[in-house]
Amino acid sequence: MFKNLSYKFANLLIKNKVIENDDFEIYRYGFETLIYFIVNISVALFIGIVFDRFIHTIIFLCCYCTLRQFTGGYHARNYTECTLTFAVIYLMTIFIINNIDIDKYKYLLILTMVISVFIIYKLSPLEHRNKPLSKVEKKNYKEVVIKLTTFISSIVIISLVYNIFEGYMIYLLFSIVWISILLLIGFITK
Repeated sequence: MFKNLSYKFANLLIKNKVIENDDFEIYRYGFETLIYFIVNISVALFIGIVFDRFIHTIIFLCCYCTLRQFTGGYHARNYTECTLTFAVIYLMTIFIINNIDIDKYKYLLILTMVISVFIIYKLSPLEHRNKPLSKVEKKNYKEVVIKLTTFISSIVIISLVYNIFEGYMIYLLFSIVWISILLLIGFITK
C-alpha cells in the first residue's frame, strides 16, 4: 500500500514535469517514508484520543520520534510489523503509567531512566544495515543524542523531584526507556 501510493505520487510529479526521471526513486522513497510516518503518527494519536491521552501522546511522540531518528536500534521487517510494534509500545506505556503510583516509585523511575540514558549514550547511533552512517554522521548523531537525551532527562528529573507536570513528563521518561530497549534489541540481534 505505501509503495503503491509513493509510486503514484512520484509518477504524478514526473507527469507534471515537477521532477526529472532521474530523481524518481529519491522522491518515491521520500513519499513512502512520509506516508508511513503519517500512518504511525495517526495510529498513536488515535490511541491517545481513545484513552484520553492526546497531550500525553504528543509529548511522547515529540521525544520518541526526535530521538529515534538519531539513535537507531531495532527495526521491524516491514511497515505493518513496525506499526504494530509501535502501537503495542504505546499501549503498554499508557497501561503502565495508568497503573503506577508515580510518587511512590519516582526514584525507581528516575533510576530506570538513568540506566536507559546510559544505554542510549553507549549504543547510539546504532546504524541499520540498509542505512550505513559515515564516521562524520556517527559523530554528529552521537552529539545530537547526548544533547537531546541530557535535556529531556533533566526535564524529567526536575519534574519528578518537584512534582511539576509529572503526569505529562512521565511520558518523556517512557520514550527514553523504550528507545534504550530498542537499542538493546538492535544491538543483540545485529
